[in-house]
This record gives sequence, C-alpha cells and structure tokens, in this order.
Amino acid sequence: MTPGGFLAEIVRAARREVGAPGYLDSVGPPAGRSRVSLRAAVERDRARGALVVEFKRLSPGRPDPRLPERPIPEFVGATEAAGVSGYSCLATRARFEGSPSDVRQLAMATARPVLFKDFVVEPVQIDAAERAGASAVLLIARLATEAHLEHPLPELAAYAHDRGLEVLLEFHRSTELSAASEVAADMYGVNVRDLDTLAIERATAFETLRTARERGLAPLLGLSGVEGPVEARAFWRAGVDGILVGSAVARSKTPDRFLKSIFRPEAGGRA
Repeated sequence: MTPGGFLAEIVRAARREVGAPGYLDSVGPPAGRSRVSLRAAVERDRARGALVVEFKRLSPGRPDPRLPERPIPEFVGATEAAGVSGYSCLATRARFEGSPSDVRQLAMATARPVLFKDFVVEPVQIDAAERAGASAVLLIARLATEAHLEHPLPELAAYAHDRGLEVLLEFHRSTELSAASEVAADMYGVNVRDLDTLAIERATAFETLRTARERGLAPLLGLSGVEGPVEARAFWRAGVDGILVGSAVARSKTPDRFLKSIFRPEAGGRA
C-alpha cells in the first residue's frame, strides 16, 4: 500500500486528473437529460428495499480486480428489468478505469437516476457530474475528517445543490458522522469497506449504521460488500432503506436474477 493508504493515493491521483487541461471537455457536451431524484427513488422503493446498481470495470479490493466486460447499454438492459431504483457509475480513472464520460453514457442509456461516484475533491468534478447528466454526487466524510480536502464538505454540497444535484454523504466509522450536522446532504450511506486498507469491516460499519439510524439520518444506504442474499439481509436487518451493489452484479451471468434475490425478503421482490 502506498504512503497514507489507498485513500491518500486516490486523492493524489484525482487532483492530478481533474487539474489536467481538458478534464471537463472529456465528458462531452451536456447530456441534456431530464434530471430525476435519486432520493425520491430510494424513498419510493424503501418498503421492498431500494437497489442502486453500480457500473464498474475494476474492484481494487480484490486479488483479481478485473471485472467481466459488459458494455454500458448491455449492462442497463441486463439490470433494469429487475426493478432497480437507480444506478451508480465510477468516474475515477486511477485504480478503477472509470470516467465522467462513462457516467454520461450510463445516464443517456436509462431514465433512472444516476449517481456520479468519484473521490470528489474539487468543484470541477461536480461540474462534470452536471454535464454528464447525473442526478447526484457522492461526497465522502472521511476526506474531511482526515484533512484531505481544500474545499470544505459543506461548500462542495452547496455547490452541488446550486447545480441541481443531490448529495449522498458517505461514512465508514461512527466518528465520521459528525459531518452530518454540517453538510446539507440528501441521502446518507455507510460503506462496509475501509477506504485506506480496502478491507471489509462489517462490525465497524454496522455500528455506524446503528448510530446513524439513532440520529435519524435518512434515507440511509448500505454500500458495498454485498455478494448475495446473506449480506443483503444483514443490511436490511440493520434498517437501511436501500443497498448499493456493484462487483457481484458485474460478475453475475444473470444480473436480473441476482438482483431479484437480494430485495428485502419480506417484500418478495418488486410487485
């Protein structure tokens, strides 16, 4: 692991990428798509468990990070029929091989809301999300609590809202929840993966979920680590409104069947 861990490595790479000439131009022309609310989609589907499905090419936390190739239109076609609430798309090039143009292509392939998932450190990344046609951006509380940011999280959230984008605020440890009182977020998520080590730390994350629920943070999403119904049920029992799932969908030969298997059990899937 590089000095400072994976998170510090990615932040350095993100600063280089977004500071390079042509970063925003690489997104392409504005998508010109009607923006739909991810928060509303999660709230609408919380009774049967909202699913946000992520398009990604690499999963760096695995010994073999390369995921099966599936073009974005094919990916949408293989997952939409399962009744997903929305999509997420990696916009991070370093270690993920994602890009803002991937987000744009996904947004143009579906009428469902799309999350621009990146390690946002600069406002220009939010500009890229807007141009790509995303509905929401991810902000990571740990970037603030570990002093990786030059722009405060509340400022980045306000910048996103000014551009018509919702904000999903991510936590891992309970100590990061202090950011919730400062950031005008629309949704909250708890990542089971430690972004420094890339290790899955379920005990830490589920304690954070419990505290987040006690503080009334909603809607609340469980992020990462879902390999199948067992991990999904653990999230549902923890009281989340929705789950974000990525790598397991990419590896599945029948993504629609996989997704239907992880809805909230008592809901019996989508009606």
